[in-house]
Amino acid sequence: MTTPDTDPPRIVPLRTATALRGRLRDLWGAGLTRGDSTGWRAVDELYTVAPGLVTVVTGWPGSGKSEWVDALAMNLLRQGWAVAYYSPENLPVEVHLSKLVEKVAGRPFGRGPTERLALEEADEIAALELGERVAFMDPGDDTLHLGEIRDAAMMHFASQPADAKRLVVIDPWNEVRHLRVPGEPETDYVSQALGMVRRWARAEDVHVVIVAHPAKQPREAGKLPVPKPDMIAGSQHWWNKVDQAITVWRDYGDDEADVEVHVHKVRFKHHGRIGMAGLRYDRVTGRYLEPQRDAEGRVYEFSFGGRS
Repeated sequence: MTTPDTDPPRIVPLRTATALRGRLRDLWGAGLTRGDSTGWRAVDELYTVAPGLVTVVTGWPGSGKSEWVDALAMNLLRQGWAVAYYSPENLPVEVHLSKLVEKVAGRPFGRGPTERLALEEADEIAALELGERVAFMDPGDDTLHLGEIRDAAMMHFASQPADAKRLVVIDPWNEVRHLRVPGEPETDYVSQALGMVRRWARAEDVHVVIVAHPAKQPREAGKLPVPKPDMIAGSQHWWNKVDQAITVWRDYGDDEADVEVHVHKVRFKHHGRIGMAGLRYDRVTGRYLEPQRDAEGRVYEFSFGGRS
C-alpha cells in the first residue's frame, strides 16, 4: 500500500464560487428535490431514496431488516428503478425471487392455510413486473468481493434504459469477501471499503443499500435495545462514511407490535430527517403495512402503499 509521501502527484481541480455560479443557478431553478418514495408515507417523512448515495440498514437477527429492504426495493421498482442483488443468505436465487413475487402479489407463494398465489400469476409477475429489471448475483458456493459486486451490478445496469434509476443491495456485509491486508485494523479496512462504495455510488449515480448485522448482541435480560450504526463491526465509520443510516427493530416478545423503522442519519436535509416510523409486518405476504389512524391516534386499518 502506498503512503501519501509515495503517491504520484496529481493536479487537483479547483473551482471557485464565481466559476460555479452557473451550476448554482441551475440548482436553484431545479430545486433541492427529495428522493423517491419508499412506498410508506410515514417513512417518506424521514427517508427518501436518491441516486448517488449509500444507506446502511442494521438490526438484530430476525428483526426483519432484509425483508424490509426487499419491500423497499419492490416499491422502488414500481417507480422505474432497476435492482441488482448480492444476497448470499437468500440463495438459491429462485427462492429469493419467490419472496419478491410474494411481496408484489400480496399472497403467499407457498402452500398454507391462506389461499396460495396461482402459478400463472407468479410467472406473470416474474416475467412482466420484475422481468429484466431485477437481477441476482449467483456466486454459487463462493463469495464476491466489492469490486466483483460493482462490476456485476454495472453489467446489469448497462442493459437498462438510460433513464432508469439504479439500486444495488448488498445483503449482508459479512458475506462479502473482504480483501483486507494482513494486520490491517478492521476499522481502517471498513473506512477504506465504505469510501470505495461511496465513490462508486457517486460516480455511477447508483444508490447502494448495505445490510449489516450489529457486532455483538447484549446479554442482559429484557427488550433488546435499538442498535445504532456504531454497533456494527467497524464502529464509527458506519456513522461517518454512509449517507443514510436505518435500524429495523421489533419487540420479540410481542408479535402484534409494530416494526419500528429508525432513521439515525440523513446527510442531506432535503432527503429526510432523523426519526422513527411504525409499520406492521404481514408474515403471510411478507409485506409491510402502514397503520391508518383516526383523529385520536387510534389505528382503524392497515394499508399497503404499493400494488394491491
